Amino acid sequence: MHFNTSRSQLRITLPALSLSAVVAMSCLASKGQDVKFEELKKSIAIENGPVKAAPGVVSTYADALEKAMPAVVTVFSSKQVEVKTPEMFRDPMFRRFFEVPEGYQMPPHKEQGLGSGVIISKDGYILTNNHVVGEMDEIQVKFPGDSKEYKAKLIGADPKSDVAIIKIDAPNLKPIVIGDSSALRVGDVVLAVGSPFGLDQTVTQGIVSAMGRKNLNITDGGYENFIQTDAPINRGNSGGALIDAAGRLVGINTAIQSGVGGGSIGIGFAIPSGMALSIVERLLDGGGTVHRGFLGVFLKDVDSDMASALGLDGKSGVIIAEVGPESPAEKAGLKAGDLVVSANNKAATSMAELRLDVSNTKPGTKMVFEVIRRGKSEKVEVTLGDLQDSQIAQSGGEKRGEGRKNHKEEKGNEFIDGVRIRDLDAQMREALGVEEGIEGVVVESVDTNSKAAEAGLQTGLLITQVDQQDVKSVAEVKKIREAFQGDVLLLQIYREGRHDILAIRIK
Repeated sequence: MHFNTSRSQLRITLPALSLSAVVAMSCLASKGQDVKFEELKKSIAIENGPVKAAPGVVSTYADALEKAMPAVVTVFSSKQVEVKTPEMFRDPMFRRFFEVPEGYQMPPHKEQGLGSGVIISKDGYILTNNHVVGEMDEIQVKFPGDSKEYKAKLIGADPKSDVAIIKIDAPNLKPIVIGDSSALRVGDVVLAVGSPFGLDQTVTQGIVSAMGRKNLNITDGGYENFIQTDAPINRGNSGGALIDAAGRLVGINTAIQSGVGGGSIGIGFAIPSGMALSIVERLLDGGGTVHRGFLGVFLKDVDSDMASALGLDGKSGVIIAEVGPESPAEKAGLKAGDLVVSANNKAATSMAELRLDVSNTKPGTKMVFEVIRRGKSEKVEVTLGDLQDSQIAQSGGEKRGEGRKNHKEEKGNEFIDGVRIRDLDAQMREALGVEEGIEGVVVESVDTNSKAAEAGLQTGLLITQVDQQDVKSVAEVKKIREAFQGDVLLLQIYREGRHDILAIRIK
């Protein structure tokens, strides 16, 4: 009943309001006949010209964009991709029925790419992403407002950082000004310029959300140090410009974290301009290939137990889990178990960052590493090798232990709570697939409820170091264990061709 009453009231009220409105409009119309627009214009506030903000207030980024936008182009790429001929095309009955000639092959498919690029020099060098132009047969560049397309040549591309440099021959180019990406701060305003979905000269605005994003598995090789931004980035923005409020290039837009639909959700990533320019330098000087510094170690981040075992107040530094044979690190005297606290006076805060710093250094350069070895600080100077020439880096470690044979069961010796060990003899070496030259003691059993098991120690592993000291026998292990007074014990272990470091709490 209440609903019906409301509807009735609406029927009564609306006509009454309509009548009032008509009367009011009639009065206004009557008055309007006596006023000319020129007279009315005198009482209207009109201000011509661009937006002028009050002091300390930013109301436009037009000036910054006027500087940067002429340098941002659309990049089209394509390549021929072979298509596998279906197996049924080889069936005689199928060929006869559909008149398919014998030996027929499917025609190649043309794969096309769309992205953006940034002009960095007057003579036509354009910065973009490897995933936009790498391994492509044809590359075309188009300027905003111009129907002409310019053929581009791929000068060099680096999949490990996703940076590429291309070149065109075109007149009156306006290169972008490159800013200092290392000076960016979280909260700085940035603008993304590119060609999302082919809509050239599209601008989106946001802030720097974070710096130094790593381990995102975006690049082929993991050499990552991304700027994170909430400026919307979509398909086609890749290779475009991330600029600051002054119109300077601070990043190359590269990837997004997307939702189910695949569009922007406010998490985008850009390669810092400083890193991109460093890659360009090495691409040009290296004949289209980036030569990276090579140290020859396997690194591991320090967790709280490792920090305790090393006598550190907090998590600081990166530990060397393994030193490659004949590597620059071994030749210089770095050892497994060394804690790297700095490289060239820069604090080593994470494995990913230290790895990136080494790779960004030219081969042949001397780097000074400050390490803590058994509680004492030492400085080790290493002449870096070339990552490309390193078989250690290329192999990634060979897997061992194929064709293992049964071995005679022997009672092991108790090492720490829940762990028994035994000497490595020839039969055990063969059974576990341990190569010659690797020494240690074998983990015979591990209690699944022990702290050692929680730390990752498993039956069949080889312990090669205890408390950062090499061991070759159970007797040596016992001697070190009896002298150890700490709460957390560091072990270097060996499995499937690779060393690792474990921190086991024993108290």
